[in-house]
Amino acid sequence: MNAEFENNSKEILMGAERSLIAVAMNSPKACFEITTQLESSDFYFNEHANIFEIICNLTYSGQKITSTAIISILQEKNILEKIGGIKTITNISSYFITDEGYEEYVQTIFKNSMGRQLDRAVIEIKQLRDNQAPISDVFIVAQQKILGIRTEIKSEDAIPVKQTVEEVIKNIAFLQNNGGQINGIPSGFTDLDFLTNGWQKGDSIILAARPSMGKTAFALNLSVNAAIRGKGVAFFSLEMPKEQLVQRILASESTVDSSIIRNPKMLSEEKWKLITNAGDKIKKMNIVIDDTSGINIMQLQSKLRKMKRDYDIDICFIDYLQLIAPFNTRSENRQNEIATISRQLKQLARELNIPIICLSQLSRGVEKREDKVPLMSDLRDSGAIEQDADIIMFLYREEYYKNKEFSVEENSISEKTKVIISKHRNGPTGIIEVQFAKNCGKFIDQSKNN
Repeated sequence: MNAEFENNSKEILMGAERSLIAVAMNSPKACFEITTQLESSDFYFNEHANIFEIICNLTYSGQKITSTAIISILQEKNILEKIGGIKTITNISSYFITDEGYEEYVQTIFKNSMGRQLDRAVIEIKQLRDNQAPISDVFIVAQQKILGIRTEIKSEDAIPVKQTVEEVIKNIAFLQNNGGQINGIPSGFTDLDFLTNGWQKGDSIILAARPSMGKTAFALNLSVNAAIRGKGVAFFSLEMPKEQLVQRILASESTVDSSIIRNPKMLSEEKWKLITNAGDKIKKMNIVIDDTSGINIMQLQSKLRKMKRDYDIDICFIDYLQLIAPFNTRSENRQNEIATISRQLKQLARELNIPIICLSQLSRGVEKREDKVPLMSDLRDSGAIEQDADIIMFLYREEYYKNKEFSVEENSISEKTKVIISKHRNGPTGIIEVQFAKNCGKFIDQSKNN
């Protein structure tokens, strides 16, 4: 019964493949769509894969597709007889009646291709298990194989400029009618939003600073500000457990000294009320925290895709870049690893159509300079970070260096902090100023227009 079912399935697939190739051979309009949606590797039968590859090459080179041209190229490659000779080409061409409904053939071929890729991945994973490969390596390969399977038919991304112009003008009109309201995800800081127009979908954003400048605190402030405005937030904390992150958010939102929250023996009734009110407010926010340590880029991609699907995520924060584990544990070049991670984060932002804000360390070279204002060349581990990012911003507090040697208490007064936009692919650069209340980890908007 299974053999009979398999034979029937192959016959259906053979008919779909031949019919689609016949359409591609006889309908120039449909041929363009077909060759942008499928690849030769999507075809099950080798003869069909070879013919389709020739059709694609003829299409891309602007040549007319004919049976004669296909036969000629097959002869040049010495594979004409291997695929069944001229008779096969003639037989396939006879399948053409109309190009109407060819999309069903595309779907049939693609779904079968996807199934075969999954079957191959399962076999390779099983072979690794049979060979007693380390389970961590098996999981990494499994993720790579499964996530590498194309699950959507390719689409033509070219769009007539007429359509794009209409969309841009419509957006300008929207901003005008809404008092210049930003069209991205608000940061919660007026001057920062003025420079960036909000965090834009598909952007890769780097937030960098030396240790103890307040990177995590600022990222948490940004995430809360987005969540308050109804946005879904994913926060990957590779350094700090989720309990500590939530303590920081509680301190920031309640404005209760973080040292008191960590050691609440002397917590007054008034401060308890502030904390519980802040807790009730935070409970309503769509913030999802993943505090898995040692996560690699493949695992992060997988988790974020799932979060996007399950929690309707609008923006992602990663704390921080240099703590993302190498995909290949045998690699010795960390600079190349960071370059790969940076590139994949940019691709992930575009794929999920959300901004990804990734924190990053700066090299110690900053400390050696008299002028300690950070530069893009200070980004640690890789120049690729500078290349891939759409926005690069730094945190800089002059008081940090002035007071460092005097061991200023954590609960001292707030300090002026500069947010330096050093790179902005689609807009202006500049410097904005905020106040950092160190006792509760809250950054305060200092805009005159606020």
